[in-house]
Amino acid sequence: MTVEDNLMIGLEIHASLNTKSKLFCSCSTDDEHAEANSLCCPICLGHPGSKPVLNEVAVDLALSIGLALNCKINTEFFFSRKTYFYPDMSMNYQITQYEVPVAENGYLEVNGQKIRIKRVHIEWDPAALIHPEGMGKSSYTLIDYNRSGQPLVEIVTQPDLTSPAQAREFMKTLENVLSYLKVLKSSSSIKADCNISIQGGNRVEIKNVSGFASVEKALSYELSRQKNELKMGRKIEQHTRAFSADTGVTTELRKKETEDDYGYIFDPDLVKVSLEEKYVEGIKSKMPELPEIKVKRFQTEFGLSEYDSKVLCADYELGALFEKLTLSKVNPKLAANLLTRELLAIMNHDSLYFKDLKIDEKHLIDLLKLAEQGKVSDKNIKQSMINYISGDKVPPVDYLEKNNLLISQSIDLGKVIENIVQSNEKAVLDYKSGNEKSFNFLAGLIMRETKGTVSPAKVNEELKVILSK
Repeated sequence: MTVEDNLMIGLEIHASLNTKSKLFCSCSTDDEHAEANSLCCPICLGHPGSKPVLNEVAVDLALSIGLALNCKINTEFFFSRKTYFYPDMSMNYQITQYEVPVAENGYLEVNGQKIRIKRVHIEWDPAALIHPEGMGKSSYTLIDYNRSGQPLVEIVTQPDLTSPAQAREFMKTLENVLSYLKVLKSSSSIKADCNISIQGGNRVEIKNVSGFASVEKALSYELSRQKNELKMGRKIEQHTRAFSADTGVTTELRKKETEDDYGYIFDPDLVKVSLEEKYVEGIKSKMPELPEIKVKRFQTEFGLSEYDSKVLCADYELGALFEKLTLSKVNPKLAANLLTRELLAIMNHDSLYFKDLKIDEKHLIDLLKLAEQGKVSDKNIKQSMINYISGDKVPPVDYLEKNNLLISQSIDLGKVIENIVQSNEKAVLDYKSGNEKSFNFLAGLIMRETKGTVSPAKVNEELKVILSK
């Protein structure tokens, strides 16, 4: 058994909840363009005598997350104070849940494997530390308390993940579920504290890693580092590290505290929360269709393959766009192909996300209707989409018409085929000797010569006739 065979990874994922006000006060959470320290009050600054009141919407959102992750919901829970000093916390403690979270003991299925969820709990976000650009190591740091007190949910997994790639896939799957629930603050992204250990070493935590790719890179680097440490006969002690996305390297921050070090106590300013079962059932009844259910519906309702259904539902925005297209009575399989093949290929090639795109579904509907009518080739569909997403943004049909790329009835296809056949005698002989690839080669030359403005089926039909003579 190798060291890597005993790799254990657990994640602690933090996500900002989509509420209009903070967790315990009425201050706005819309801080994206607000002036620094303009959205705070005695409660989120921790002034003596201030009295927090729990935001009901934050509880509802956390309950929906727990239900979506197949958790047991605790109908009675309370908040504690996690005591430690850091400049971004004016009170020297964070209000969180420790003893009894809002939800626990669930799972999220990732590529057929159930990754256990230990707990889902609510806490408030500390302030933001601002490091002025251009300053050296000895420069000052600013604090913006606009973020202080904003509601967070923390989702903690069991150490069931067995590779950095699987951790990345878990993060992606989880964010998709949260997108379906519409619980995430739009201007934020989920972050993870990554815990990793291998046989012969203690658990190491990598703090505040942002993005799927960074999670995989941080864990990959740390796995390699720990293996090298053991090979050199060094002991891996429990501690906390930071990850630099620029260098791809983790560096030691401090020795890891234990939970006892935080001195948790019941928050005396907050009462215990008790929920009736019918309240939880009410939250459950309002939950949207989740990805795994939508996958099955796409297969039965639209006749899509399991693969296409999973690809479409793996991104909330992609699935929503597909459903908008099908409302216009376009062929659902053509629509699925356009999105899962052409659109995703362009997005992956150019490292784009849906938030980067400005797609008008009417433009895609017009293109799909041309495809249904056999008036455009696959090659030119692809080219028009590349131009629409990454080029001059001209609607696909306008691009095809402007560049004369629609299938034409005026081209003398027979003459084009004759010229190609006469100019490629070797390929013709190879085909007649049984080499089917030569036929595809000749057909490709014909499509290139006609710029894809003839029907591929018609090209194949007439080419076979001529080659059979």
